[in-house]
Amino acid sequence: MVMKNDKTNVNVVPCTLVGDGMVGKTSMALAFVNREPPDQEYVATVFDDYAGSVSVHGEAYTVSIFDSAGQHDYESVRAFSYRDSEVIVVCYSVLEKDSLLNVKDVWVPEARQLTKRKKAIVLIGCQTDMREEGNTDHVTTSVGNDLAKDIGADAFLECSSTSMSSISEVFQTVVKTALKSRKRKSSLIRRLLRR
Repeated sequence: MVMKNDKTNVNVVPCTLVGDGMVGKTSMALAFVNREPPDQEYVATVFDDYAGSVSVHGEAYTVSIFDSAGQHDYESVRAFSYRDSEVIVVCYSVLEKDSLLNVKDVWVPEARQLTKRKKAIVLIGCQTDMREEGNTDHVTTSVGNDLAKDIGADAFLECSSTSMSSISEVFQTVVKTALKSRKRKSSLIRRLLRR
């Protein structure tokens, strides 16, 4: 899906954030949109949408973010956002191994089941500012990398909305992943038309 905003000629890339509640999805989105650490207390999200801008290869893009509920009861609400997104951003907290396990057991299977076409997946480890070196209850970068390979993610990053570490990079990666996906689809269509 390629959308152009005719007034400003800015590409729009829609993505959906999924993952367990309290892993940092909304904080990550707000840090990106507002370009500063969020100062809010945790409030459970049912469904919110945000838009922020980022530059990739010298071109401006708007990332349209569907922030979905982390509670499992809201699958039907998430189904709509999956269909309208080019990239599914699956988040876990590096402080909570259960949220990492749910990436493979809950979130990726749900996203694949509720989308008719294969969607690009970006795996994000959140809350890195609170990860303690040597704490065996926390998730290391290498474990996150292994999971990314295991689920066939298109990209893997870690970030912190508190320290603003890698927040822009997350959404630049979302755009780059969408652009690669568009290119693959375009070349597939060209090959099919040549037959």
